[in-house]
Amino acid sequence: MDPAGLTAIDVHTHAEVSARGHASLDDDLHAASAAYFKVEGRRKPTLEEMAAYYRERRMAAVVFTVDAESATGTPPVPNDEIAEAAAANADVLIPFASIDPFRGRRACGRPGAWWRSTG
Repeated sequence: MDPAGLTAIDVHTHAEVSARGHASLDDDLHAASAAYFKVEGRRKPTLEEMAAYYRERRMAAVVFTVDAESATGTPPVPNDEIAEAAAANADVLIPFASIDPFRGRRACGRPGAWWRSTG
């Protein structure tokens, strides 16, 4: 990543859909968040689409999922997937992990995978 070539860094972006197409929020919560934040239109880009969006604007983004599976029953976008997408798009994506403490060790994904992807 070349910070000098960037216009800005968006420090709060959510990965809301996995590469396999599963959303991190069920339809009701997604609709409620869209209404609350007054967002219209398509709001579930893939990580690759997010990278392209920020690259076109000469921006970078800190990207993470919201792991609230213990409260919602909906699995998050895996942290491993976010780390892998960030490694593949290191010019624009900065990975950040989200861990639901109520899920215990299961929330951390594959042992060591996060560190191998980013280190």
